[in-house]
Parts: sequence; structure tokens; C-alpha cells
Amino acid sequence: MRPGRGWIRPPVLAAGAVLLAMSHATSAVGQAPSPMSSAASALQELGRKVQDRNIPEPERLALVRGLGQWGTAQVREPLIALLQDPSAAIREAAARALGWEGNREATAPLRQRLELPTEVPAVKASALESLGKIGDETTRDAIVAAVKDPEPDVRGAALGALTTGPLTRETDRLPFLRALAADGALDLLVRCEAIQALGKAKDRESQSTLMRLLESERPTPMPLPRSSSQGETMAVRYRQARDVRAWAAAVLGVLEAKEALPLLLQAAEDPRDFFLRVMATNALVAWNPPEAAPVWRRRIDDPFADVRALALAGIARAGDRSMRNAVIVRLSDPAPNVRVRAIDALVELDPSGARTELESLRSREVDSTVQSALEAAFARLPR
Repeated sequence: MRPGRGWIRPPVLAAGAVLLAMSHATSAVGQAPSPMSSAASALQELGRKVQDRNIPEPERLALVRGLGQWGTAQVREPLIALLQDPSAAIREAAARALGWEGNREATAPLRQRLELPTEVPAVKASALESLGKIGDETTRDAIVAAVKDPEPDVRGAALGALTTGPLTRETDRLPFLRALAADGALDLLVRCEAIQALGKAKDRESQSTLMRLLESERPTPMPLPRSSSQGETMAVRYRQARDVRAWAAAVLGVLEAKEALPLLLQAAEDPRDFFLRVMATNALVAWNPPEAAPVWRRRIDDPFADVRALALAGIARAGDRSMRNAVIVRLSDPAPNVRVRAIDALVELDPSGARTELESLRSREVDSTVQSALEAAFARLPR
């Protein structure tokens, strides 16, 4: 869920609940001699209060999360005790709340929850997340074993712990990232982040995995935005961040995977997903294979401005002079970024004959970005 107007972050609510409870606890235990001792006695009172099963569960959950934000030895004991609570939601929150760096005293009870056959997946996943943050090497074998768990939440948490944080090892991080990217049952955002990490590492062994994702992953519907409103923009960004095929295409371009070229050419013209077209086209422009020339010629008329702009960049890089007239048409494109690319492409393709067309554009252009591109272009033209 994304924050919107009137939306308050749960950690803020939890912290507020703890502060309120601390003020009540302080008045209950009397005036403390110092702020530190006051806080300690208040936390002790909260530790007792959070065990009270007569308190409504939402209130207890807020207190558990707030104690976790405190993240010190003072709150460890009551949180560990909550790992035995009959409520799975409380156990899950307590397991997550124990996940602060160096909290090694919590590793044994967290591992116990992880390895308990009857424990629910959500609690196991929270225990794994916390073990990953704590960073105790003695728990790594249990986390590696959880990578094979049949429950997606458990697998995802295990893979996350092994690819980020103190338990990451260079010797196996990339294989775990590949597994994370390939697992279709896991969170789309996490998978896309794993794909991007593989690209950053230029992991050539991920090529077959990425090709399989580009070819077989369930498509993400990505129609053109209906408006430029804040809500529409946020919705588009949400979908883009989770578009597995688009990110796979981007990384295959970074890797210049020759075997993936047919898939990238096809992706650059996918009518259902404008973001996939952008990412595949951008990858092809950077790579500049000669097989992409027909794609540039068609995509110069794409309904999405960013794709048209990239197609113009591809035409310029390829030096395709046969597209001169089509480039001139794009000097009148409604999108400023497309006009900028058309200026650059025309100068690249026909430096000696571009001046007349650019002078005509300068006489009517009102966009400052395009005006700057025109001045830079005139500086490049022969006298």
C-alpha cells in the first residue's frame, strides 16, 4: 500500500503508542529520579503490559512494534516471551521486532520458531528477516535451508536475508539473487530489485534466467497513462517497479546477450506494455545492433513519446540516412523530448543540410529545453 493523503505510517503510530504508554507508566510508577531511569522503569512497565492478553490485539500489536523500534536489550526479554504467545499475529510482530543488528541473544529463540514444524509461515518469515538483520553467522545454515521451503513467504525471507545485510557472502550472493528473480511466487518488487542487482553486477550467468523471464513471465498490463495526475503517476510508477519482463529486458541489454536479441526486438514492439517497450528500446539503443534498424523505423511513430525519442536516438546511432524525412517530421512532435532527439538525429544524419529545417523550428519553438538543444545543434553545424 502506498501512502496517500491522511495516511500515517504504522511505525509512527506504534512509536506514538509506546510514548503514550510510557507517559502513563511513568505516572503509575511515580516520579523517577532521572530521565534514563524513568525510561527504564516505563519500558519495564510496558514489557509487562504487552503480555496482557486482555488488551485488544491491535493495541498489543502497536506496543510490540513500538518496543521493536526501541531496539535495545531493555525490550529483548518481553519480546522473546511474546514468541510463545497464542496469537500468530503477536508472534509475527515480536519476531520482527527482535531484528536489530547484533541482537545475538535473540538468535536461539528466533531459530526455534523458524525450525518449529507447526509454526505458521508468517512467523517463520519474520524470524528469518530478523536473523538476517542480526547477522549471527551460526544461523546461516538454517537460513540457507529455508531457501528450499515450500512456502513462498519463507523462501523469500530466506533469500532476502542471504542477499542483503550482514549474512551476505560474495561466494553465493549471485546464485541466490538468480533464485530470487526466478521465483514466480515471490513479491514482484523484490524480484525486480534482484534483477537490477544482477545487472549491476553484470552477472552473465543470469542470462538464461532473464531470457526465460522475458519470454515466459506473465505480462504486466501497462497501457498508456490516461492523465498526468499525481494518482495516475503513482499508479504507473507502482506498476513499473514490478514489471519483471521490463527489468529483465533492461539487464539483457546491459549484458549484450546476443542470444536474447530476438526477444529484445520483439519486446521493443510489445503493444500491451509501454514500459517494456521503453526498457527494451533503451537497451537496444545502447547496444546498437544492426538488426534493430527496422524497429527504429517503426517505433519512431510509437504512441508513447519516450519510445519515439529512443527510436530517434537509435536512428542517429545507426546512421540511417534513409530516415531523414521521418526525422524532420518529428521536429514538429508534440512532445519536447522527442523534438530534442529529432534535432540531434538530424544533425547526426545530415549536418550540411540540417540548418534550414532547424532555423524553421527555431522561429516557432517556445520550449526552453528545445531552444537550448537548437543552440547546441547550431554550434555543431558547419559554417
